Amino acid sequence: MTVRIGIDGRVLTDRYHGIGRVTHELILAMSATSGVELVVFTGDTGGEGACRRFDLDLLAMLPGVEVVPVRLKAVDVRQLWRWRPLLRGAMVDVMVFPYHLGAAPLLGRPAVALVHDCILETDPTFAPSSRVGLAYRMMTALVARTSTIATVSHASAREVERFYGRRVHPGHVIGNGVDQRLRDDPFAARRLELEFGLEPGYVLHVGAQRPHKNAAVLVEAIARVPDARLVLVGSADERFADEVGPAIDRYGVAGRVTRLPFVPEELLGTLYARARLLAYPSLVEGFGLPVLEAMVARTPVIASDVPVLREVGGSAALYVAPRCAEAWAAAITRLLADDDLRDGLVAAGAAHASHFTWDAAAARLVSACHSLTGTYLADAAR
Repeated sequence: MTVRIGIDGRVLTDRYHGIGRVTHELILAMSATSGVELVVFTGDTGGEGACRRFDLDLLAMLPGVEVVPVRLKAVDVRQLWRWRPLLRGAMVDVMVFPYHLGAAPLLGRPAVALVHDCILETDPTFAPSSRVGLAYRMMTALVARTSTIATVSHASAREVERFYGRRVHPGHVIGNGVDQRLRDDPFAARRLELEFGLEPGYVLHVGAQRPHKNAAVLVEAIARVPDARLVLVGSADERFADEVGPAIDRYGVAGRVTRLPFVPEELLGTLYARARLLAYPSLVEGFGLPVLEAMVARTPVIASDVPVLREVGGSAALYVAPRCAEAWAAAITRLLADDDLRDGLVAAGAAHASHFTWDAAAARLVSACHSLTGTYLADAAR
């Protein structure tokens, strides 16, 4: 039986970093799945909706994919009454919301809402304001009661149950895949040098500049490692105070720290491959895709010793207490000097990351959609 799956593609913009990437990759993989038709609802692509990373016209050319523009922001109160006629008109059997705040109750169709993390619940200071944090929790609680919840990791599933009392079915834990083609490329390397001034051998961090990313600890750590260079890739979030800039000034490392708000997708593999190591000091995450991206590109990883990164990185990474700059400096120093350790982590990382594919993630999501559609049709027939 063919199932017609609606995908909320309003997150396919530069604003939604990891969620946009996950959505794009799932669409590509699901479009190649037999017995599936996709309706991708895209939003405004001007202003804040600008998209430099993903080719929406290419999505529309995929077999079995229909792209439907909608005049709704990714989080918009009007969606409470707008989605139902949209889904009926597009003849959607089941709806997938890759960002759970885009979901709405009373859709008239079963819905899967992907809760990536519980970052704002973990620490109130991770929210832009107390008002935003409260609204986020209220909306998440509503979605948890009215949609089928999926998550990207078992760690996130435990947090959803902890904060919202909603148990996530094991089959609805849909881990991210990773692009297995991320590799060094001489042409891309030349672009990194000419356009961004990046010579190989740097310590790399990839992630939006937000408090839970804990990037300032790397600035303090790099000050303790002579001659090491730190590259921080990720846009700033103007809703939060800049913690990195003051740390650079405080430790006097302006000449050894490079901040890049944006690097094109086609340079990503080379960006990782030319790094000496990836340092990922997040205090909390939903998944932590850069860990796997670095491993595919054969770059060793040092990550925070938190449950979700242990889950994602397995035994193929080094783990450090997230807030201890001295421990980060020691781990970076060790990995820069120990070629045997480096080679071992590179080999282990490549093997480990090979198990995370978008095809597998898409298969789990399609299976969840099929099961929900079957239940919905059975209930409707009663």
